[in-house]
Amino acid sequence: MFLRSLLLSILLLVTLGSATTLAGTRGHKRFACIDMHWRVPRDSDTVHVEFFLGTEPFARMTLSPEQDFRQFNYSIDAIFAEGRIRLRIDQQRNRGILNLDSLRYRCYSPAERIFSGELTTFDLPSKN
Repeated sequence: MFLRSLLLSILLLVTLGSATTLAGTRGHKRFACIDMHWRVPRDSDTVHVEFFLGTEPFARMTLSPEQDFRQFNYSIDAIFAEGRIRLRIDQQRNRGILNLDSLRYRCYSPAERIFSGELTTFDLPSKN
């Protein structure tokens, strides 16, 4: 009985530890009716970004150290999003930083909203 409890505890700790490790590789932010999702594949320095309206993606892009920023302008129905997204690499801290330099968006109305700021940071893969 003790051995079984010990094994279950170890399994739980390993599961929680790997969930914490993976948590920094995915994220999302909601801008009124637009959901922005990003994913950093394990051991990668690229970031995949998707914009969603409800459950349907309407735009995709990938950022990498070679192409570290993208200007975008998307419109679907009465939805509008335009801006610039950047991937910054901090070699000293071995971190990647996903940043929205600017985002102008509107949803079903003429009133525009603006956002800029850091979205996430993540560890860069180790170089062998």
